[in-house]
Amino acid sequence: MFTTGWLQAFDARAVAVQGNLVITTPNMHFIPEFHHFEEEDLQARADGRFRVIDCFQWPQSYDDSFCHAVCIPRKEAFPFPHPLHWAWFTPSQDDLKSIPGNSFPVGTLAPDKVDGLQSLFKLAEQRVRDYRKDQPDRGQIIYSRLLCLRHAIARLKSHPLTFRDLLIFVTDAQRLFLDIYSYIDWVLVAQPRTTFGVRHEVNLGWMGGFAQSSDICEKLFCAGVPAWYVRASAYIPPQMMVVEPVLLTRPDHIIIAMYAEGRKIRPFEVIYRGQGGRNRHTHIRRLYAGTTHQDPESDKSSQPSSSSSRPAPGPKLSAVGKAPKQKGKQRHRPCESRDKWKDPDTPFLPPPNLHWEGAMKIVVKDGSRVRIPYVIDRGYRFPEPALLLGPKLPERLQLYLANWLAARPLWIGRVDHDPPRTYPTPQLWRDFLGSVPSVQPQSSKGKEPDGKSLTATEKGKRAMRDLFGDDLLETQGDIFSPDGVVEFRGEQVSIASLATPPSLLVQKITWELFELGFRYELRDLDRYLARGCWNNNAVGREQLLHSIFPGEAGLVMWSEAFPSENYGLWNNTLMGCLPYLENFQRLLCDWDDVPPCLMTPLTSDNFTDTYSWEVRRAAATFYVPNILRSFRQASYSAPLASHAIMISYNVAVFVFCL
Repeated sequence: MFTTGWLQAFDARAVAVQGNLVITTPNMHFIPEFHHFEEEDLQARADGRFRVIDCFQWPQSYDDSFCHAVCIPRKEAFPFPHPLHWAWFTPSQDDLKSIPGNSFPVGTLAPDKVDGLQSLFKLAEQRVRDYRKDQPDRGQIIYSRLLCLRHAIARLKSHPLTFRDLLIFVTDAQRLFLDIYSYIDWVLVAQPRTTFGVRHEVNLGWMGGFAQSSDICEKLFCAGVPAWYVRASAYIPPQMMVVEPVLLTRPDHIIIAMYAEGRKIRPFEVIYRGQGGRNRHTHIRRLYAGTTHQDPESDKSSQPSSSSSRPAPGPKLSAVGKAPKQKGKQRHRPCESRDKWKDPDTPFLPPPNLHWEGAMKIVVKDGSRVRIPYVIDRGYRFPEPALLLGPKLPERLQLYLANWLAARPLWIGRVDHDPPRTYPTPQLWRDFLGSVPSVQPQSSKGKEPDGKSLTATEKGKRAMRDLFGDDLLETQGDIFSPDGVVEFRGEQVSIASLATPPSLLVQKITWELFELGFRYELRDLDRYLARGCWNNNAVGREQLLHSIFPGEAGLVMWSEAFPSENYGLWNNTLMGCLPYLENFQRLLCDWDDVPPCLMTPLTSDNFTDTYSWEVRRAAATFYVPNILRSFRQASYSAPLASHAIMISYNVAVFVFCL
C-alpha cells in the first residue's frame, strides 16, 4: 500500500498551479482555488452567503487573529442526517410562515427549521459549558457569541420578517454557530497540537486554510489541519517531493447570483471591499442589520402612485357602510389639543400602574429641567396609544385599529432588527392610521402628486410608502381587505368587528403599545445614561436588559401568548418577581444619582412585601424624571409630556389583569 507518512510540510501530496503561484499540500489530495490578493466586494448573494471569499464555505488564508477559522466544519463532511447539516441549509419561500390576515409579505421561520437551528444552539451551548469549565478565564468572548446565537434564533422564531431578511438572518445564525464550534475545536484540539511538533492525522471535517509561510504550514500540518502552502514558482525547491500533480478544485457549487424577487434584483449591501485577511474576516462576522429603511430612489417609478387611483368620494368599509362627509369645522383631529399629562376619557385604556401613576403626579414638569438639546430625539417608534384611540366615529376607529393590526407584525419586526434613522412623527402616524383601502388597485405609473394637492387618501398612501417602502409594492397600496381578518397574538379578528370592538381587545392592543414603548425607551435611556457599560460590553448589557422581561423574544414579545396573570416584576409571588426586580435594580444602579434604596442588594432574606413595595416605588420615582429630561418625542402641544401617558402604564413588566 502506498503511504505518505514520509511527507514534510514543504512536500506535495498534491500540487497545482494558479497563475504565477504554485500551491502544494502535505496532507490533502486536492487543491482549492485561492482567492486572497484580489480586491473583492464582500456582499451576500442569493443564498445569504458571501460566495468564494466566505471563510464559512471555502478555505481562506490563515490569519493569526482568526486562527480558528481553519477549524470551521466542512459542509461535505456532515451531510443529512448528521445534526450539523442544519448549519448549511438554505431556507426557501416555503419556509416563510405567513401571518394570517397580513397583506405584507412577512412571516416567521417554519417551526421545523427553527427546531433545526435550536438543535445547533443546544449543541453549541453544551460545548461552551464544557469549554468554560476547562478554560474558566477565557470563556466570556465565546459566551457572548452564544448569547447572540440564542437571540438570532428567537428572532427567527418570533419576529415578523420579509423573506429577504429571513434568509440573511438564518445565515447569520449559522455563521455564529460555526464560529463558536470552530473556536472551541481550535482552542481545545488543534492549538495544543501545534506546540509539540508531533504530526497528527489530518481532520477531513475541518475547513483548513492557506499558508503563506513555511512556519504556518508546519503549524497546521502538525495540528492535523488541512493545509495548502502558497508560493511563487521561483521559490519552489528543486528537491521538493511531489506525489501527484492535480487540477485546481473550483468553487462551481457556490452561489454567485445576486438576490432577486421575481425579475427584480434586490442586492444586499456591500459591507467591505478589499483583499483577504483580517479585515475580511472581521466584516464577514458582522451581523446583518437590514437595509429596508433606506428609500431606494431608483424604484420611485415602480412604486404605486396614489395619483393614478384616486378613489371615488366616500370610500366604503364593509362593516359600516359609507363614511359620512364632514364639514371643515367638524372634522375630527384626534389628540391635537389633548393635555398629555392626563389620561383621555376612554374605556379602551388598561388600568394604570399605581407606582408609575404616583411618580407622574410628583415629577417636576418645569421645562427648565429638560436637557436641551434633547439627547434622545428620534420621533415615535410606535403610534401613541391615545392617537390610536382618538377617533370618535366608529368607521374611523375601525380604520385606525385595522391599519395598525395589519401593519403591526412588519413594523415591530423592523423596529427590532432594521430601525429607521428617524422614527415617524405623530402626523405621519395619523396619516397612515387613517388611510382608507383603495376602491381599485394602485397603478405603478403616474406622477407623484405634490404635498399641497394631496387628498386625505393620498396622504395615507404616501404615509404607507414612507413607512414601508418596497414592502408596500406587493400589497397594491393596501394592507388589509375590508372584508378580511387581521391577527393579534394568535386571535383572529374580523375587520368588520373593529367598528365596535370589544373593550378587552382594545385594552390588550393599547397595553402592548405601552409595553413596547417602555422597553425600547428603557434601552435608549440606558444607552445614554450607562454608555460606558455599553462601550465596554454591549452584548452583556443587552442581555441584562432582556433579563428584566420574561420570555425569549427580547424586547419584541409581539407573538407571545397574551399574559393571563401578573408576571415578571409584578409576579403575584415575592420570589417570582425577585429575579426581575433584581435585574432592573442592577441596570438602574449604573445611572447617576441613584437613590440609596436601589443600591442595597436584594436577597431572599430582606425581600419582604414592604421592602418590595418600597423598591418598586423608588425605581419608578427615579426613572420618570430621567426619561422626561432626556426624551423629546414630537408632540402637538406638550413636548415635555409626550411620554407621560405611556410611562404611567408601564413598569418592567406590567400586566393588566384579565
